[in-house]
Amino acid sequence: MGGQQPKSIFTNQDHAMANSIKVVFSKSRHRLCSWHIGKNVQQNLLGLYGNPNFHQRFNKCLNECLTEMEFESTWNNMIEKHNLKDHAWLKRLYKIREKWCPAFNIDFYFAKMEPTQQSESTNSVFHQIMKTSMTLIQVIEFYE
Repeated sequence: MGGQQPKSIFTNQDHAMANSIKVVFSKSRHRLCSWHIGKNVQQNLLGLYGNPNFHQRFNKCLNECLTEMEFESTWNNMIEKHNLKDHAWLKRLYKIREKWCPAFNIDFYFAKMEPTQQSESTNSVFHQIMKTSMTLIQVIEFYE
């Protein structure tokens, strides 16, 4: 890249990767992929993620809050309504909110492009397809 650092880097919540990015790409903005966060919330809040009220609040925090005040209000409401103030995973996620919440990145244009998210969701589609016995033409038609 001609000695230039990337403007942004999207990863999952891997701590070693985050530490390396701080050192190697200190001028890049490190963001977390919302697709991975969505998968992690399903695993860490197994029973609660199916609750439409929780799901709506969490997704608003993840994708829709445009101001820090809106995020804080929505997050606190979600934590209170679902009695989650002592939930360890959510506490850790909150501490790094500037890496995943749009309200904390309003000054930086991402065009809603998250390469990791796109490749992971594409991989997910292909893994579902490949479990069946389809011809290559059928796979391509299904994907399109």
